[in-house]
Amino acid sequence: MNISEKMPLFANPLEPYEGLSIADLNRYLPAIQTADDIHMTADNMREGIFLTDGLTGLSKLPDNSIDLIIADPPEDPWRQAQDKGKQLTLQEFYKWNEDWLKEARRVLKITGAIYLLCGWRYSGMFHSLLSNIFIVQTRITWRDDNASDKANAATWKNQMSDIWFATKTNEFLFGQESVGTGKLLLRIESKERLPNFWNDIINIRADSDSDKTEHKPEPLINRILDASSFKLNYIVDPFMRSGDIGVTAKLRGRRFIGFDTNQDNLLIAMKRIDQT
Repeated sequence: MNISEKMPLFANPLEPYEGLSIADLNRYLPAIQTADDIHMTADNMREGIFLTDGLTGLSKLPDNSIDLIIADPPEDPWRQAQDKGKQLTLQEFYKWNEDWLKEARRVLKITGAIYLLCGWRYSGMFHSLLSNIFIVQTRITWRDDNASDKANAATWKNQMSDIWFATKTNEFLFGQESVGTGKLLLRIESKERLPNFWNDIINIRADSDSDKTEHKPEPLINRILDASSFKLNYIVDPFMRSGDIGVTAKLRGRRFIGFDTNQDNLLIAMKRIDQT
């Protein structure tokens, strides 16, 4: 029996979830998968999005199975934890990030890469963590009008976010080439190289309050996918939110695995990716 053939869960015309109709809930709620549904081996991978935290989801994936990870870790992961009244200390936050990054490295293929999106407040911390676990290739900076701005209102307004690009080894893929030999390095260096200041990509804050969901610009995700993946590659987003990366990955012919702890986000992501 497929999803649409199951008996409806709801018949009330009210929409309890913003952006989701009763028909959507009847379709997608029964199809929610959790970490217990992740059963994969390196030879038997499959796409899917799962209601689980990023660390647990990554721990369920096989070694050396993923081509690319694009991650935007939350600055307040405790808000989605079961114990929502518990706030992490800075040491606990550091350890939590260290743990999921170690799992990320384990699941990446030898040629794999990670792009970690973050604001300025924790950019230095992530540089330190990534340097201990991966090989950091560069830091990318881009204009993000939706960037977190918690500095003193009397000083500079923050409109920038960082992206750390790191790889598992020096045999990584970049620009549809393998950066593993001098011959191929020369071939790549002969091309016009994009700078690591992406001033041509702007994340502009929407004037309307109708959509309060944080979104990443599609050109930004496209640039990452073009640089560090091929069609049919497996892309993982450990902190999926409403599924921006999954939608773009599917449009570009990639295979997508995503995790999120918020059921509302998951349902919206399921609908968006399903309709892509």
